[in-house]
Amino acid sequence: MAQTKPDALKEYRAKQYGTAVDICLAEIKAGTYTVDTYNILLWSLNRQKRYRETITYGNQASKKYRDMRIIESMGVAYYYVGNYDRALSNFKTYAAELPEGSFIDDVYYFLGEIYIKQNEFNNADIALTTAVHHYPKSAMWWARLGYAREQAGSFEAALAAYDQALSINRNQAEAKSGRDRVAAKLNS
Repeated sequence: MAQTKPDALKEYRAKQYGTAVDICLAEIKAGTYTVDTYNILLWSLNRQKRYRETITYGNQASKKYRDMRIIESMGVAYYYVGNYDRALSNFKTYAAELPEGSFIDDVYYFLGEIYIKQNEFNNADIALTTAVHHYPKSAMWWARLGYAREQAGSFEAALAAYDQALSINRNQAEAKSGRDRVAAKLNS
């Protein structure tokens, strides 16, 4: 009976990220890798919060392939290690090249978070509005949009975003406290 070749994507989908990493690294070592090997490796490393390794292997992959999935994975890793300039660059590249790509909602969410960290609240509003346009079911994203709008002084728009977050999850803490703050400002 022939032995089945290990399937990194199958392991990734089963949330067996360590196994997926091992399979991908074995393929890279054996020289039997493809661009998908690197993508699954980067996704798995990010899921394990091994961001510095994501960056290392992402740089290696970028020398071989120009693939927006690699760019997005590296953006995530740069974000979590606190290199917001590199993350911003990666996310902007992804958004420009794949405006309807499968990760575009996450890309705009991360852009919004970076802009909030940089006190660029109008840019955060634009990015987070785009994120919730692509994925309107995240109460947290709506709450972050409300926060960006609140910080920009757009209180009525902030209230609408907080209300949307609460319509998705009535227990969303950031939306509750944000809504209370904004309502008090509007009623004073």
